[in-house]
Amino acid sequence: MIEEYNLSFLDLDKIKQILLKIKLEDHGLLTKGKSTFNYGMPILMYPELKGIYLILKQYVRLYCSRHDIPKLKFINSWFNVSEPGNKLKAHDHGETGLSGAFYVSVGKDSVPLSFPDSKIKPYPGLLIIFPSNMTHYTEEEKEQRIVISFNTDYA
Repeated sequence: MIEEYNLSFLDLDKIKQILLKIKLEDHGLLTKGKSTFNYGMPILMYPELKGIYLILKQYVRLYCSRHDIPKLKFINSWFNVSEPGNKLKAHDHGETGLSGAFYVSVGKDSVPLSFPDSKIKPYPGLLIIFPSNMTHYTEEEKEQRIVISFNTDYA
């Protein structure tokens, strides 16, 4: 079950400024983009982003309560900056837990996040939570997109 939450009430410009000060590297799932996936500490552990972590944690708890899922813990987090022309290759995040994508910055013509049975058009402040084993990808991006992602597992 995929769920969407509107977090556009957050100060997305401030979050973007914080993120863009952090070093990024190439990542194999991104064709034209950079990521912190294989570099540094989990992005949601940065002191400047603790508030975002606490908010995302509450939405994971809400999802779990709606679907009768036992308590989960965050096991990793990162962010990607995708440039025009980037594709996110089809992948999943493992067999257990939930994963999420929080769109900090995305243009009006940004391509959807595609799942086997649905496509979700992103907008600034959108949080998508889905089962970690669900395959997802994007087509070729038309605009820059900044996304914080995370994985959870059973506590």
